[in-house]
Amino acid sequence: MKRSSYRPSAVRRSRPAPLVSVAFAVLLAVCSGCARKMDDTTTAAPTRLRLAYGKKIHYAPQIVALKKGYFAQQGVAIEPKVVQAGIQAAEALTSGSADAAVMGDAPGIIAAASGMPVRIVASYGGGERMHRLVAAPKSGIRSAADLRGKRIGVQMGSSTHGAFLLFLEKNGLDVKHLKLVPLNPRDMPEAMLAGDLDAGVGSEPWPSNIEERVTGSYEVATLSGLGNTYPLVMLVTERYAKEHPDAVVAALRATQQSVDFMHQHPDEAASLISAATGVPVARERKIMDTLEWRVVLDDATVDSLRQTAGFLRAQDKIQHLPDWDQVIDRSFVQQPGAL
Repeated sequence: MKRSSYRPSAVRRSRPAPLVSVAFAVLLAVCSGCARKMDDTTTAAPTRLRLAYGKKIHYAPQIVALKKGYFAQQGVAIEPKVVQAGIQAAEALTSGSADAAVMGDAPGIIAAASGMPVRIVASYGGGERMHRLVAAPKSGIRSAADLRGKRIGVQMGSSTHGAFLLFLEKNGLDVKHLKLVPLNPRDMPEAMLAGDLDAGVGSEPWPSNIEERVTGSYEVATLSGLGNTYPLVMLVTERYAKEHPDAVVAALRATQQSVDFMHQHPDEAASLISAATGVPVARERKIMDTLEWRVVLDDATVDSLRQTAGFLRAQDKIQHLPDWDQVIDRSFVQQPGAL
């Protein structure tokens, strides 16, 4: 009989893995888990923010921030809601179609007085020289005293209207001694060219629009020295402010980046703004220099809003004054590193 070739010594026995190898495998698994967690943190999705704004010089910081990618850098994904005017931005906010909106003082106050839960979180621009009085050629208007008996175009119920009344009072003029012509600012050049206006008063960019389109028109005065900075403001819904406070701070930080860029590179900023608005670069640069750009929510800003709110209430543009203690929220501009 043929013997089997089987031999016990021929069997290959499996050897237990060295303890060092086991420990290395465990360590590798732990490190892989840590790496995944770190990767999850660094690739977290940006917070969505529906922002209502217009493609006009009043919204220059937002235009620049979008063009330069500052919002994205700060971790905010902007869903733009482009509107034609500040009052439409206010309506987008109060209707719930926007989380945040930027606008002039009057529509901001109207939104704040609407009863809808909104917060004014910052001013980003404005300035005493924003409202200007521009006279028609051959009108003979050289000073406030020359306004007697003249026809002055003004958007009734606007912050310009309120500022102009203060301007008349400061200069000892009764509004009854001249004629206010209710007019949309965009229609003032045509009305002046037709001979229906002796002067027009408005906030930028409308005075510059008159000067550009009506040859020989000229500035008579700015509505400065009246205790009002005519702030451009950012409002946020109360719900968004509570649910995403970090995103609100991030949006303000991006706005500050934009303002810094406008100060440091005004020509390039004017080009970016011009590309969005369709207005010539030189004109946008001129208006940029006329206005003041800074992100604040100081006492001067709040006092200016209160003054304009009083005028709007007197004109029945709002039924009640805003609850300022509820509406003004300085907590975001006061966050460390916000500005």
